Amino acid sequence: MATEAPLNIIAVVKLAMSLREPPCMAQIEGPPLLGSFNKVVIVKFDDDLKWAFRTPRPDGAGKGLPAVLLCELMRSEVATLDYLARYSSIPVPRVIHHSCTDVNSIGVPYILMTVAPGVPFAEHLSRVRLVGGQNPSDAAAQILRQLGKISFDLSNLRFDKIGSLWKKDDSFGVGEIRAPAFVTQDRYALSMETQRGPFSTEQDYYKALMDALFGHVQDLYMSNHFFRGPAPEPADYPDADNYDLVLDRWNDFMAVGDKIDSSENRIQYHTAGKIIQDIIPQFSVPEDDSSFPLGHAKLSSKNVFVDINGNITCIVNWQYSSTTPLGQLLMTPALTNHRCQPSITDHTAFRDGFDAAAKDTVIRPPVSWLLTEVLWQYMRWVSLDSYNDFGLFEALLKWHPEFAGRDPLRLIDELRGRADIVEARERLKEGERGLIEMLRDENAYFDAFRYGAKIRRIAKILTERFVSRSQVLGREFWMASLSEDFGNANGPRN
Repeated sequence: MATEAPLNIIAVVKLAMSLREPPCMAQIEGPPLLGSFNKVVIVKFDDDLKWAFRTPRPDGAGKGLPAVLLCELMRSEVATLDYLARYSSIPVPRVIHHSCTDVNSIGVPYILMTVAPGVPFAEHLSRVRLVGGQNPSDAAAQILRQLGKISFDLSNLRFDKIGSLWKKDDSFGVGEIRAPAFVTQDRYALSMETQRGPFSTEQDYYKALMDALFGHVQDLYMSNHFFRGPAPEPADYPDADNYDLVLDRWNDFMAVGDKIDSSENRIQYHTAGKIIQDIIPQFSVPEDDSSFPLGHAKLSSKNVFVDINGNITCIVNWQYSSTTPLGQLLMTPALTNHRCQPSITDHTAFRDGFDAAAKDTVIRPPVSWLLTEVLWQYMRWVSLDSYNDFGLFEALLKWHPEFAGRDPLRLIDELRGRADIVEARERLKEGERGLIEMLRDENAYFDAFRYGAKIRRIAKILTERFVSRSQVLGREFWMASLSEDFGNANGPRN
């Protein structure tokens, strides 16, 4: 496997020194900092000023993205940072120089920017837990109140369409959207040329998000998403040992019959998506009342920098940012885990911060806080960015104009005969892997364990129980499986 070429550090330092006024000597400080998407090296000048040189990691979260898309993401982020620096007081890095391609003296695309002062909130929170002096939940509430105020500031930066920012000469505009739901998990490859915006209405945007989900279900790898058996979460189990055992058993179960990428699992997602699509009009504002604020795609504890007192000093990583519906902007950030719905305490702190900043301002269009919670669920659902997709579907179903209150599984089963669902099922079956290929991979999975035959036997028994009735597998099912002997089939894996 090819290894990543080392970064040309000498060229980085030369670039920084050539841009510094007045001239000053510089050197690299410390080892590279690795994020999920980017690599950062710090350039330190002799007068102690620091700049950050940031370039996408070939082995990071952007691995596999076409060079042209990486260029567009970077160009949009630079436009967003320039816009925020010019028209707001929101603390963001200042762009010194950038190159969206590798045709430059360094040989990689990059942004050279000022260093964010302080430390990521994640680091600050770890320090609080270790040293004490402040309750961690109070520290989180402090940040969320400040983010509420920043979200109010963002709500005043309005555009006439939903999409990602671009800059040409000295003017800004909105183009195709590069938000995660349209790009990550290989979604950039979906045939959605006419459905990437920019969008003139919220309904068009929310429908395009659902179309991205349908495209994913039709053509892309489903990863660990199994509709009727969500992947186990550590918080649901008594301790780490039980969780590890359950996770092993869940993986064994999924290996039998290619469950996750089967047409049956995919049609469950497709059918649920068709149902949820009906509620879009309920959280979309009228077309004549639409303007769209700028938003950050992922306000996490790693992207929010704070000082020693827990005050926000900088917000970084705007590469997937775009304009959004106001309701989406006002979703409470899930600071420590974006897949876990914020707590009531988190909601309260964020909303208090927003309301305090807004005071008597009339916010247009009017958005209820309850709506923002529904949108949080919707965005996780269409993005397949959740631990429990079925739970999100169940929560969203309550807002359906016709099916609210219905049993989710029975409803999906009843729709199996609907013409569009039958047609979708046939399309999905055409793309299903053959039996020989599935058995080859199944054999390879279990053959990797010393006691693979026993493990396989348990997985098949659990599979028979699963298909024997309509159900969603969760904690009770998996914990019960740990206490059963399966005719002496339990035991070590290796």
